[in-house]
Amino acid sequence: MGVEVPCCGAATSLDVLDYDWPCGFARFEIAIWNPERDWFGDEELATIGDTLGHPMKHIRAHI
Repeated sequence: MGVEVPCCGAATSLDVLDYDWPCGFARFEIAIWNPERDWFGDEELATIGDTLGHPMKHIRAHI
């Protein structure tokens, strides 16, 4: 499914746009509220992704 972007009128998909911060479109999320630490390390993300069978990335939300 495409959208028309206002900058040039081109049709593109939202998941291929270049965002300032990491952005994601997902069918589910793993939410950690008020964590006692910052980001997961690359090795930790790889382990979680291997366990779930899909690569993972951080998407931080300030709510």
